Amino acid sequence: MTGIDRDQLRLLVREVVRDAVSDLTPKVSKSVAPPPAAPTVVPPTPTGPTPTGPLAADERSRADTVSIRSDADLDAFVRNLLRLFENPKTRADLRNGRLTFRLAGATRSPGGTTRRFDRGAVTERTVAELAESGATLVLGPRAVLTPLARERARALGLTIEKERK
Repeated sequence: MTGIDRDQLRLLVREVVRDAVSDLTPKVSKSVAPPPAAPTVVPPTPTGPTPTGPLAADERSRADTVSIRSDADLDAFVRNLLRLFENPKTRADLRNGRLTFRLAGATRSPGGTTRRFDRGAVTERTVAELAESGATLVLGPRAVLTPLARERARALGLTIEKERK
């Protein structure tokens, strides 16, 4: 196998890249005046449902309430969600469940079902199931909540009551 001089190889690569890029950039002749500056575009203010909600007590999670009554409201919500997703912090909050959304008018059973654990460990999976059903978790004196379950409960807004002896 014959070795190619590195300098010749670099020149060939530069030439290929220059040819490939030249198709992408518009060619401006010197006799043509440059185009006028593009007008600044102000993004429209979002219409429809605007998520609003108080921060949770630990100020690390938030559940925003949205009202979606029409296709236009749904479209505005999705566009707002995409706008939120552009920010790295809110993107991480959305992915990790620290920023959640609830439908306006949807009721969670405030005192409806209660699930009691007298002893043992309550896991993240159990917390997720309870939060989905809207139940309240009651921990007896000999029951413990795993650290992951505690984080998940905060993210999902699950109500936890701890009983003392």
